[in-house]
Amino acid sequence: MSNNYTRHVLASKAEQLTADYKTRNPNYKTHKGMDFIDYAGKCVITAVADGVVDSCRSDVIGVDHKYNTAGNYVRIKHPNGIYTRYLHLETGSVCVKTGQSVKAGAKLGMMGNTGDSYGKHLHFDVCVAGVYVDPLPYLTGAKGFGTNTAQQPADEDEPAYPELRKGDKVILAKAPLYAASTSSKKANTVTGTYYIYADGIINGRIRITTPKGCADCTGWVNAADCKTDKPAPTQTTALKVGDRVRVRDGALTYSGEWLSNWVYDTVFDVQQVGTLSKQDYIVIGLNGQVTAGMRAEDLIKM
Repeated sequence: MSNNYTRHVLASKAEQLTADYKTRNPNYKTHKGMDFIDYAGKCVITAVADGVVDSCRSDVIGVDHKYNTAGNYVRIKHPNGIYTRYLHLETGSVCVKTGQSVKAGAKLGMMGNTGDSYGKHLHFDVCVAGVYVDPLPYLTGAKGFGTNTAQQPADEDEPAYPELRKGDKVILAKAPLYAASTSSKKANTVTGTYYIYADGIINGRIRITTPKGCADCTGWVNAADCKTDKPAPTQTTALKVGDRVRVRDGALTYSGEWLSNWVYDTVFDVQQVGTLSKQDYIVIGLNGQVTAGMRAEDLIKM
């Protein structure tokens, strides 16, 4: 039972933990979230906090350990670069849409056994600035979700900021560099070409890295100091099998999974074109091997 939780991911408020977050789980050290079953057996999944549905899917049928590992899911964007995910939902049960504002406690769908799953359960995780973090403090209330202004997330309410995503190249000119998003004292001044290390503008700042992408070489700069020459995405409605494409910097897979950094620097072949949930769905790969399923708008035709 979750008697110490102040926020809940199940309508019954009777979460029973079956697999913990990696630091508390010696047998599953790579687990990015917490797995729950419903102690009361009702299995209704609910939003843990206010936000906007960033992406969702409801048409995965059954278990898939390779391509659609998230199964049916809902991904919610909260203020300050925080995202929550609810994975492995029952086929056809997702009852929200991308772009929809939701309140804490809103029904998202039903617990299921889809994707990379070995039984009916909910996988819940929290991602902050592109890094999966321990969900427990967010469930207990020790950590919050920003201002909960779902209509204006923190990284969208400053029109002066360019659109910045993980992997984007940015040009800095004598920009103050900080050790953290909350630091008041600058650590250095940087000039030249850098890359966005992770999604999410926090306190007006974003994390950057050197071209080598090393976490030890990162720091925080003011988002307004970042200049980008990122081209507008090419129209992709005419994509067909055999076309050559590049993945737009910072894009996620169709099912909301993060991609390895090398993917953004690689040209792929279009292997399949279709439509899922009224969105263009493109399968890309190399040498006949599937790499990922992507949204058409996240691909740039070469």
